[in-house]
Amino acid sequence: MKSDNIIVVGGGTAGLVSALILKTRFPLKKVKIIESANIGIVGVGESSTEHWKDFCEFVGIPLLDVVLKAKATFKYGVYFEGWGNDDFIHSLAPAYEDKIGNYYPVFAHIISNHLHPNRMHPQRWMENKVSLDAFNNYNNSPTYQFQFDTHALNEYLHQVCRERNIKIVYDDLIGIKYHRNKNIALVSSNSIEYYADFFIDCSGFKRFLTQDIPWISYSEYLPLNSAIAFSTEKMGEYNTYTKSTTRKFGWSWTIPTQTRTGNGYVFCDRFVEEDRVYEEMEEAYGGKLNGVKSFKFDPGRLKTAWNKNCYAVGLSQSFVEPLEATSIGSVIQQMFCFIHYLPSYDINTCNKKVNVIFDNIFDFVQSHYLVKREDTIFWKEIKYNLKLTDNLQNYLELWKNRLPHSIDSNCDWGLFSPANYIPILYGLGWFNIDKIQEEYAEYNIDKQIEEHLRGCVEDESSLIWVKHKEMIDILCATQQSGY
Repeated sequence: MKSDNIIVVGGGTAGLVSALILKTRFPLKKVKIIESANIGIVGVGESSTEHWKDFCEFVGIPLLDVVLKAKATFKYGVYFEGWGNDDFIHSLAPAYEDKIGNYYPVFAHIISNHLHPNRMHPQRWMENKVSLDAFNNYNNSPTYQFQFDTHALNEYLHQVCRERNIKIVYDDLIGIKYHRNKNIALVSSNSIEYYADFFIDCSGFKRFLTQDIPWISYSEYLPLNSAIAFSTEKMGEYNTYTKSTTRKFGWSWTIPTQTRTGNGYVFCDRFVEEDRVYEEMEEAYGGKLNGVKSFKFDPGRLKTAWNKNCYAVGLSQSFVEPLEATSIGSVIQQMFCFIHYLPSYDINTCNKKVNVIFDNIFDFVQSHYLVKREDTIFWKEIKYNLKLTDNLQNYLELWKNRLPHSIDSNCDWGLFSPANYIPILYGLGWFNIDKIQEEYAEYNIDKQIEEHLRGCVEDESSLIWVKHKEMIDILCATQQSGY
């Protein structure tokens, strides 16, 4: 009997990323992926947070390989259409999030002076322009967020796994056998048994290895539970952002990639039939939807991600909703947490940290629903009856009379910091501007910040900017010519 040290069940993005992180951290361990050849990919575009850079650096993937081989486009942030009185973008630019101690004076200046929310980042970002100056070597990039063609990303990560001696087996698993101590001994298909010391469950909503672990539902805090996804032709000019647009019964996403545009509509089936969702999107897109895939979900998480010799990652462990593209980032952070505690086998601490990662994501996503919109039954329900988590209520109470400070949240592997809340809450018109002005006035730095912002604009003007698609074309042509 031969035993692989670690078996990863599932060959989607979560499984491939998990396997690469494990093999990099524990190069002497054998890592095997078992995936079904009969499970398809939604394949309508997927985007990342800036944590993708951390993953690439950790496993040694050049950032531009993502563009060239995974057919990705660059992403500066998420553009919110119809969520507030003005459209706004959630994005953090280094020169704009400079701090004095734990205070964000640039953001405070913009809010105190009633400037448009989009002043919180460089103007060129909204013009779909990318700086040529960012590419002074192969591992540089103008941004560390990307928008992927899911199929191309999957193929590329498979290739990298094989290059790293991660064995990939295509088989349909149907059984699990346990030791007396309840550890998993093996998983099996109709004809083969696969032994391992440890198992990673990346089987998605199926939760093949973790069906017996209690699921903690957060549906009382977030009613959206359904989505449709479909693709359209690629954009003539790629947006440098993922767009999120409010609809009658939820919101829709638009993700530009080099090969197609990924679209979807997230809604609550208590308020609308799926047929009406189709009609609303067909009206918005001016034609029949093709290749639509639909799915249901219950927002929440497993009670514990790590149980005995099994660790659940990605959709097997938790799901909120597609807003803010948290799926890939949560996999990365969850795996970084896991490899930290695996040598000591500190299950309890790891589980506590993973649950905090989920709460960090959920609180931030829920904050987007502090909307004033009430023109449909769904948005009226959101505005007047949405139950906030205790964490978010505590944050909002803390920030009632001042701006979020960098030390207001402490999450070791969290995706979002207090700075991320600022463009969202400002875009939604949530802040008490008078209180923000009072706090900012105490620093007496208005002139310095104005000079700082002018310097940002001058620095931006000194760079060479090209349209997003032109930049992608330049990179692809450079690769083909061998330079």
